[in-house]
This record gives sequence, structure tokens and C-alpha cells, in this order.
Amino acid sequence: MTAPQRVSAAIWFATLLVASGCQPDESEGDSTAAEQEEPLAIVTEEGPVKATVSLTPPTPRLGDSLVLSLTVAAEAGAVVEMPAFGEALGRFAIIDFTPREEVASDGASVASQRYTLEAPLSGRHRIPRLRIEYTDERGGAGEAQTRELLTEELPFVIDSVLPDGTVADTLLPMRAPLEEPAPGVAFWGTGAAIALAGLAILAIWLWSRRRAMATLRESETAFERAMQRLERLELQGVPDDAVAGPWYVELSDIVRRYIEERLAVRAPELTTEEFLREAGRNAGFSRGHRDLLADFLARCDQVKFAAHRPGAEESRRALEAARRFLAETRDAVAAPSREQAVAA
Repeated sequence: MTAPQRVSAAIWFATLLVASGCQPDESEGDSTAAEQEEPLAIVTEEGPVKATVSLTPPTPRLGDSLVLSLTVAAEAGAVVEMPAFGEALGRFAIIDFTPREEVASDGASVASQRYTLEAPLSGRHRIPRLRIEYTDERGGAGEAQTRELLTEELPFVIDSVLPDGTVADTLLPMRAPLEEPAPGVAFWGTGAAIALAGLAILAIWLWSRRRAMATLRESETAFERAMQRLERLELQGVPDDAVAGPWYVELSDIVRRYIEERLAVRAPELTTEEFLREAGRNAGFSRGHRDLLADFLARCDQVKFAAHRPGAEESRRALEAARRFLAETRDAVAAPSREQAVAA
């Protein structure tokens, strides 16, 4: 190769390197765009409490796992009660659930619930309003008030897995007839089917046992939460006429929330009569438990809605009735579940 030819070849090779280096990296651009995709989020704030509901991915397709996060930040002196597990999320399948709570040195707290969900259908969906209860104790125990904060709805759309313009009902050509399997193949195929059936039965048994144990743990947790709230209320002392209403609202809500978590009764939007009817359908309640619950809620309703002003002794009896109901129904309802868990 002559000298001019070598020079020409070097210039051509350098030009090729420059051209290849100038081409944009499409995969890098796609990954950057994916990282910049922010989750859907909505913020609701009231008094000392701020709630944030977020959902990822913001543009899901059918079959994608949805990660729903509820984060509640509260100032020092505000006690927050997070929604019960799965409350208002019945339309979605719950795959995973992770609660968390942190308290800073100044008394401020951040509680969170993280759900992994699956939607049954594509199209328009929404995360309904979630109910958060909090007690504002910044003014002192005597001025504490229990209130509710409802988050805003979070609408979103789940895309179909079919590409745009795809015709789903297009008929395909008929396939050729299948050949009959040899006798040996049929035998092994039957054995494989029996083995798979056995594995399926084992999986169902393991799932049932795990579910029974989870139900047992959740029932114990519901009782403990209710007793903690009852002890905090008792520390406030017996109310006078000025704060009897909020005190009885908190007292009745402790019992209603306990029953809601234990028996899956949707308590927040039911009247007292509807709530008693739903709770009475559970076989774990005896006639005495139903009568005790009816009398207790009737006394609370007189104070909340009929302007009744109870005396100190009457309020103490109401508190003891709530404690007695929690203790007796804990044994009556939890015992069958414990036996079922051991039997499983």
C-alpha cells in the first residue's frame, strides 16, 4: 500500500469512529425517562396531621403490581390511628402489606402503610378515600379531641396488555389433528397429573394454615390496640358536661373499630341498628354479648345525639362495660380461631 493510500484509509477510519460515537444511546434515554416518571400522589392536610397517598407505577398495564403508599405525618402532641388493614380496598387483591411508624426526638411521628395490589380489570380505577383518626393533645389531656381526616380519591387508568389497534377476536386457522400418544406416554402423563394434584392440595393446605395463623395474630393485635386506646381514654379521667360528647365518641369508636377489625364488619358508615345487625350475625357472639353491646351503644348514642349529660358514676360504668365487652369477646371469638389454627 502506497503512502497516499495509507493516508486515505486512516482518514476514512477516523471518520467512521466519529460518526459511530455521535449516535445517541436510545436505551440510556429510555432508562432516564423511566427514572423521571413520578408516582401519582395526592396530599390531604388538617390541623396537625398531613396525609399523602401515592401510587406507582403512574401508568400501569393490566397485570402490573400496584404499590399504594399511605404516609401520615403528625406534629408532636397528635396521636394518629391508621386505617384498618385493607379498609376500603376490597376491589383490589392485596398481595403484600407493610406498616411502619417512626417517632422523632421532638415527638413528631410519621406512620405509613404500604400495599402491593393487583387490579382485576383494565380501564378507569380509583383509590377510594381513606379514613385516618387522630387525637389532638397539644392543648393538654383535658382539651384532647378525636377527629377524622379523609384523604381525597386518587383516580388512575390501567392500560390493556394488547397493543393499540390489535383485534382481539381475530380467528386463527384451524390446527392439525393431534396424534394419539403412545401407551407409555399416557401412563407417565397420568402420573404427572396425579403428582401435580398432590402438590396443589399441599399448597392449599399450607395457604389455609398460614391464613389461620395470620387471622389469629390479627385478632390478638386488634384486642391490644383497643385496650391501649381504652387505657389512654381512662387516663383523661371521667368527663364533665363540657367534654362528655367527645369522650363518648371516642369510647364508642374504640368498641366499633375493635369489632370491625375482628369480624370484618364495615362499621364507619353504618347506623347503630345496622351495625348491631351485622355484628349479631357472627356465631362467636353469644346472646349476652349482643345484649351488652346493644345497651352500651345505646348509652353512647344518648350522649352523642340526644344531649344527655351523664354523671361521673354513669361514665365509669360505661368505661367498665366497654372493657368487659372486649375481654369477654376476645375469649369467645379468638378461641375457635386458635383451635382451627392448631387443627390446620
